[in-house]
Amino acid sequence: MKKPSKKSRKPSLKRRHPEDKLELCEAKFKVLFDNVTSGVAVYEARDNGQDFIFTDFNRAAEEIEQIKKEELIGRSVLDVFPGVKDFGLFDVFQRVWRTGTPEHHPVSTYKDQRIAGWRENYIYKLPSGEIIAVYDDVTKNKRTELAQRMSEHCFRAIANYTYFWEVWISPGGRPLWTNPAVHRVTGYTIKELIAMPDYPMPIVYEEDRDRMGRAFRSALKGSSGNDVQFRLRRREGKVIWVEMSWQPIYDEHHVSLGHRQSIHDVSARKQAEEALRRAERDKETILDSLAEQVVYRDREMRILWANRPTCESVGMTREELVRQPCYQVLAGREEPCADCPVAKAMETGRAHEAEKWMPDGRALFIQGSAVRDEKGNIIGGVEIRLDITERKRALEALRRSEEKYRGLAEGSD
Repeated sequence: MKKPSKKSRKPSLKRRHPEDKLELCEAKFKVLFDNVTSGVAVYEARDNGQDFIFTDFNRAAEEIEQIKKEELIGRSVLDVFPGVKDFGLFDVFQRVWRTGTPEHHPVSTYKDQRIAGWRENYIYKLPSGEIIAVYDDVTKNKRTELAQRMSEHCFRAIANYTYFWEVWISPGGRPLWTNPAVHRVTGYTIKELIAMPDYPMPIVYEEDRDRMGRAFRSALKGSSGNDVQFRLRRREGKVIWVEMSWQPIYDEHHVSLGHRQSIHDVSARKQAEEALRRAERDKETILDSLAEQVVYRDREMRILWANRPTCESVGMTREELVRQPCYQVLAGREEPCADCPVAKAMETGRAHEAEKWMPDGRALFIQGSAVRDEKGNIIGGVEIRLDITERKRALEALRRSEEKYRGLAEGSD
C-alpha cells in the first residue's frame, strides 16, 4: 500500500495553531472548573488590591455557600461575604496578589449573618493577574472531630475523676487502661498496673484467688457481675476489702472490646458491718442472760426477736418465734389481748405495766414500751415479762397465814 504523502497527512496536536491549543486548554479548564468537588472562586483586584470582585464561581461553590453565581459576579467579596476580613482570608488575597506566592489558609470558621461554617482555602495568582481560591467546606468533618474530641474529653473527665477505680480489660485479659483512682485503692501507679503480669491475681488476697479467678474468666467470656466482694493486697502489703462490678464492652458491630471493671474500697463498710455484728452478738448475749423474758414486736404484734428465756418458756427456737403473732404463742389466744401493756404503750407512747395470770397457772409481771425510729415514729414495742409466780404464791401464803394468826388472836381474846 502506498504511504500517504506528507501533504495529505492531518496535522498533529503539536502542530496545531496556538489559538487552537488555547481553546482546548480553556475547554478542559471549564470542564474541570464546573465539575470539581471543591469550591472555586475567581477574583479581580480593584483599587490596587483594596477590593476584590467576583469574576467566576463554580457549581460546588454555589452549593457550599448557598448562593447563585449570577448573584455575585461583578460584586465585591466584602459585600457578598462581609466576614471575610475577620475570617483572615482577605489579607491572604492581598498578599498573594502582591507577591504571586500561593498560600494555604488553614481550617477556620467563617461566619456572617447569612452563613457559617468551617472552610479550608488554597489561594493562587493566575497569569491574567486574577487570584483564584480553591476551597472545601469541612464543617461536617470538623463537627465530627469536635464531637469526638468532646466525647473524649467527657470520657476523660468522668473516668479520671470518678471516685471508683475503673479498669478496661482487653479480650485477652490484659489491662488496656485504668484511671488515677488505682493508686488510691491499690497503691500501684497506672504504669505499674498496666504492666502487671497475670492481672489481677498478684493483687488479689491469696485465699480469694480461686474464686476471683473464676469470676475473671467468666468476665472474659462476656458475663456481667455486680457487687462481688473480695480482699485485695495493696502494694505495701495491707489487705483491704473491695467490691467489684463488671460488664462487657462491644463496638458498633458487636465485636468484643473486652470488659470494664469498676472497683471501690469497702473496708470501712465491712468494719462497720463487723462492729454491728459484734454489737448484735453482745446484745443477744446480754439479753439471753437475763432472767426476764424480752420480746420485740412490730405494730401488728408479730414477734421480730425474742431472748432465750422467752424461747424456753414456750419450747420454741428464736427462728420459729419470728413473725408469729405474740398473743398466739405467748398467751394462747386467737385475738390480741384487750389489756396488753405493749399495745397501750404503742398507742400512747408511754410505758405501761400489768400483772397477769396465764392459762398455764403462771403469774407474770409485764412491762410494755414503745420503740421509735430516728424520726420519732412508733414502729413497734418491747415487752419485758418476769415470772412472779413464786412471789405471788408466797404472798398468798403469807396472807393466809396472817389471816389464820389474826383469827387465832381474836379467838383467844
